[in-house]
This record gives sequence, structure tokens and C-alpha cells, in this order.
Amino acid sequence: MPVRGLDEAPAPLGSLGLEPEVEAILAAQGITSLYPPQAEALPHILAGRNLLLSCPTASGKSLVAYLALLRAVRAGRTGLYLVPLRALGQEKAEELGAFEPLGVRIGLSIGDFDLPAEKLEKLDLLVATSEKADGLLRRGSPWLDRLGCVVVDEVHLLRDPERGPTLEVTITRLRQRHPELQLVALSATVGNAAELGEWLDARRVESEFRPVPLRQGVYHGGRILFSDLSTRALAPPGDAMPRLVRTVIEEGGQALVFVNTRKGSEQAAQLLTGTVRPLLTREERAGAAAAAAELEGLGEEETEGSRRLAELLPHGVAFHNASLTNPERRVVERAFRDRRLKVLAATPTLAAGINLPARRVIVRDTTRYDDRLGMNSPISAGEVQQMCGRAGRPRFDSTGEAVLIARSPEEEERYLDQYLSAPPEEVVSRLAAEPALRMHLLALVASGDVTNEAELERFFAATFYGQTLPMSELVAKVRTVREYLTRHGFLVPTEELRATPFGRLTSDLYLDPVSALLLREAIEKAPLGVSPFSLLAALAQTPDLPPFYLRRGDLPHLLERFAEEQQELLIQPGASDGVTEELELFLAGLKTAESLEQWTDEVPVLELTRALGIGAGDLRSKVEDAQWLLFGLSRIAATFRPALRRTVDELALRVQYGVRTELLDLVRLRGIGRVRGRALYAAGYADRESLRAAPLARVAAALSSTALAETVLRELRPPRPGSARASTGAPSVPPVQDPPAPTKGGRDRRRPSLEEYSDS
Repeated sequence: MPVRGLDEAPAPLGSLGLEPEVEAILAAQGITSLYPPQAEALPHILAGRNLLLSCPTASGKSLVAYLALLRAVRAGRTGLYLVPLRALGQEKAEELGAFEPLGVRIGLSIGDFDLPAEKLEKLDLLVATSEKADGLLRRGSPWLDRLGCVVVDEVHLLRDPERGPTLEVTITRLRQRHPELQLVALSATVGNAAELGEWLDARRVESEFRPVPLRQGVYHGGRILFSDLSTRALAPPGDAMPRLVRTVIEEGGQALVFVNTRKGSEQAAQLLTGTVRPLLTREERAGAAAAAAELEGLGEEETEGSRRLAELLPHGVAFHNASLTNPERRVVERAFRDRRLKVLAATPTLAAGINLPARRVIVRDTTRYDDRLGMNSPISAGEVQQMCGRAGRPRFDSTGEAVLIARSPEEEERYLDQYLSAPPEEVVSRLAAEPALRMHLLALVASGDVTNEAELERFFAATFYGQTLPMSELVAKVRTVREYLTRHGFLVPTEELRATPFGRLTSDLYLDPVSALLLREAIEKAPLGVSPFSLLAALAQTPDLPPFYLRRGDLPHLLERFAEEQQELLIQPGASDGVTEELELFLAGLKTAESLEQWTDEVPVLELTRALGIGAGDLRSKVEDAQWLLFGLSRIAATFRPALRRTVDELALRVQYGVRTELLDLVRLRGIGRVRGRALYAAGYADRESLRAAPLARVAAALSSTALAETVLRELRPPRPGSARASTGAPSVPPVQDPPAPTKGGRDRRRPSLEEYSDS
């Protein structure tokens, strides 16, 4: 396809064949014309053809996708929008909400809890991660029977070792089940678009159009050398990063700074406060202070992240990384979008996620620590280009600048060649990784999608791997994985491909078969009086609960704890002399189990995260993973050790809420988390029944809030028939129910919708 130029005129909506009511929705958003790549793509969308749309960030790919989904809905079908990250899913669902006046019903499935089947059946559009879609396929959801369109956002993530295999298998399964499906794939960077388009049987629209032109360059020695070899001098004073930040703020813009570590993002933000604050007007300082005030009351407990952000935000600066909780990140994102923040220092995960553009993007680091190498290694050109693509904010900026920081003339030249002039990276399949094959081969058999060797080979031949790489390696690995699954009781040992009951259960639970084996071993070994720590330590040895890193100084304590608990541990490390790499990995699992133990023992979040050297977001991730695994362990216990299921279920609730056993009844009340629950308990209210008859004044005193006390007591005291509240039809609060079963999610993977630690 021809590449569209930057000077092409937009196409008026009235000339594109859209229905008047759709045009009206777009016009209400200020959209009266389409960009050139959008206009080129639209006829393919309206004709129901598959499409691969590859063009830069902010060039309007999402709108094309929305129109494809809308076409399916108006034809009586359903639509599925696949996203790689939870935050991106929330953003897309909000944007799709603009079409609700047309009667479109939109749902979101990105956390760790499934939408109930009855609610899903009422939806026209679903925004979900590929893992959630994979789960729908495994369970044979009837909602998929009406599927008419699937959008795959960030399709280049097929090359991601963690997310890629599930995305590839999900696309293949959806296309095989629904041959008439319209598939729309979106990406900013695809080096082998022809190859990918052929696999998807898709028309290709490739363009370099950007509504805000982008200039990319390298800073060194007081000037920016752009890729077109023009230069721009930046006035002193200041080192590289403060100077780049100061000059863009003086011009009325914002800066987005990418660094390679969480600690680096926090240090960069702190470093820039002295540069930014003197440049703020009185009104801008008030806006920044208001953003800081939004951090108050996000949860019952203060976190290290909220404390540090509260210090930074009044200066017009913040950081954004995975150590923050979701509510903290939303405060930062909203303040930056509203231009109340001038600078945001972030780790690169932000580049592939939500839409937070800035006039100037500064890439400070082009290396990242690689576990496999044990040292820093260069990041890919594609990742750098993703970061650079965030430069230039439509409606606010006439141009965007993306700048890498070089430390020498040689590095300046290398950055221009290696990153800014490099062609887009090619998409390659990661499906041959055995952990991914274990899960997906089992799921294909358990769901009945393949029933014999020939069908299995045909399925993998239809994947991107099967169409672009030699099948010999994949066939050999598939054979090895099948033998493993058969040997360990997941598949029936016959020529026909059938899952055993244990295999079907493992697939339904979205567990790695290795995890399922370890959990089964643990529950079969566990005595009736098994300790919570023994169960948590077993979870922490599974590949589905990646452990915390060991720090210098952790080993003596963990070796001591290991010696104390060794006789009670359900999973044991292999015998070894000395502290081997295998034993270190086992001890890292014990560290993770100990952190979960302390969480359920009500150790304050701030104290716990400081002691572990982690962020509240890290703790949340482990809590959610453990909650999901405990649900799986409960289901496995129901089959192999029913007498232990109650013990596992109680521990699962304790992990969910972060409490000791005696608070479990109280924390199921709305607005009552671990801190408020403990306050009520200390005031003499041990359960909901004792609280039901409590005087409002005493409950308010315990909770330090009359409004919350009124809400709690209203929930416990539904209106009597004939009362004023009942007769006026005022809504009553429904009884509290336990949440539905958690399911695994992706790398953003298995995150439940526990938005905070304390209140769910």
C-alpha cells in the first residue's frame, strides 16, 4: 500500500458513507473529518473486510476500530476489543461509552474477576485482555456465538515472550471458530506488515501520518541533533535532563521522561522539582496542590507511593511505575492529562499503555537489566520508538519532540543510527516456548477444539508460527509437551486426544500444569491442621506466583525460617550442599509467603513494604496472584482432599482482605477494610450481628466518620415494610455477597479488581 504523506487533507465525515446518527455522535466529540489513514481504512471496515492498520500513535487507529465494532453491533452481532494492559482497557471502554446513546451496551473484563454469564449475555461490546478472551473460549461462552468483530490492539505484542503466545492462540482459535469474523489489528510499528497481513488475511493500510508532526533527535553538549541533521541549541544553565525539561516548560509544554527502573523514575522526579517549581504560575501551583489533595482518602492506609507523590505533586512533578497502586496511578494520570503536572517520570511500560502524550519525550536510558545475562543490555529499537511516539499532544502542540540523551559524540551517532533511523522491528512468534505450549495445548484438548493428532497439527499450522517459521521445532516441542501432559495425568493415554478430569480442571482454572501438579502434591500431603504459612509457601513455589527478589541480607533470616518450618513445608527444595541457585529460588518463594503471612496478620502496608523494599503495587500483585491460586487450590482440594477445602477457603478470604480470622465477618461490609474492621472490633463489635443493634454515635466514633457509620448501619438494617424509606421506593442496599471466582489474567495478567488494599 502507498504511504500517506503528512500534507494530505482530512476527509469530511459527510463524504464517507457513515450513518447520520453515527456522524452525530462523532460530531458531538468534535470529530467532523477523518485523518488520511482513517479515511483509507474506512471502506474496508464498512465492507466487513479484515484490516491491518499500521500508523503512528495519535493518528486515529482506535476510532477506526470503534467503527468496525459498531458496524458489527448494528448488524446484530457482538464485538470484542482485545487490549494488552488493564489501564488501556479502562481507557478504551470509556471512549466506547460515547456510543451508548445508540443503544450499545459495553462491558469491561480486565481484572481478576469474570463478568457473570447473565451480565455478559446482555453486552454488545466487551473490552478484555487476550487472557480473558482465552478464558471465554475455554469455557465455551455462549456470548462468543454471536461474535462478529474482534479488534486486536498493539498486535505487534505477538513478539512479546509473555503476552504473545496467548494472543496468538486466541486469535487463531477465534478465527477457526468464526470463519466469517471481521478482524481489525492495530499497531504503530510493524516491520513485516505484509507477512502479518497475510496470516490475518487482511487488507493493509500503512501510513506515516501524524496529526502532530514528530521531530526525533539526540541531545549532547547543549544541543539537539535531529534525525534530519538539523540542530537546536538549548540555553543554559542545567545538565541535560533539567535543561530539556526547563526549556519545554518555558514554551508552554509538558515533558514525559522515560527511565529504566522504578527507583530511577522516583529519583528523576525528585531531581526535577527544583527545575519545575520556579516555572509554575500561581494558578498552576494551585492545580498541582489540588492534585496532591486527591491522594488523601484513596484508601484506609498510607503507602510509600502516596507519601512520595504527596511531596512531589505540589511541585508539578510526579513519577509513574508499577510500585504505585491503581488509584494512585489514576490520580497521576488525570493530573498529567489535565496539564496540572508539567513533568512525569515513568518506566517504559507506560509507553505501551495508556494515552499520555507530552510535547517533549525524553528517553534518558536505553538499557535495562536482563535477568538472563545478569547485566544491563540495550533495549530494542521498537521500544524506543514506542516511547518517542508519545511526543506531541493533539490540540495542544503543533509539533512533538522526542529526545534521547547521549553522553558522548560516539553515543550520539550510535543513537541516531540504532534507534531513530532503524526500521520497525518485525513481529515474530513466541509460541514455541514450552510453558506457553503446556497451557495452550491442554486448553485446546480440554475445550474439545482438537480431538486427534491431525487436528492438533492443523491448528498449529494455522498459527502465525505455523505460517512464518519452520514447523519442525514446534512439532518436536508439541510432542514433548503432549508426553509430559499424558505422563502427569492431564491427558488420557490414548491416541485420541482427551483431557482427564484433572486436566479439564487445570485448564478451567487457567493454571500452568506445573502449578497444578505442585498444588495437588501440597494438598495431598497437607495434614488436617495445616498451617496457613505452609499453604502460602506451597503457592509461592509455583511458576504462577513469581517470587520477590532476594536482597543482600535476606538470606540469613530466610535460612533460619526455612530451618524452623522445614518439617511443615508441603513442597521441599531438592537436596543440595550450600546455598545453590535452586535453594535461593526456593528461599525467594519463602520470602513471598512470609510477606503474604504478614499481610494477613494485619501488618500495616507502609511498614510491610518498607521492610521488604517493595512498593504497594508489588504487594497488591502478589496478593491478587495468591488469591487466584488459593481459589484453584480450593477446587483441587474439593477433588482430592475435601476435608481441607474449608481451611483453604478461609485463608483465601484472609488473603483477599488482609486480615486475621476474627475480622472476616466485618470486612465484608462495604467501606470496611482491615483498618476500620479492626477499629470496630476494638470497640466491641466482633461481627455484623453485634453491629446491627449498635448506636450510631458509637459506630461513628469507632470509624471516625458519621457518614460511613450511617452507610454501614443502613446496610445492616434494611428498611421495614411500610417504613418511609420502603414506601418511597428508595433503593435499599443488597446483602453483601462473596466475590465471584478469580481467574488468571496476563502479565497485567491476573489482577483482580481489588482497587485498593483495604476496601474492595
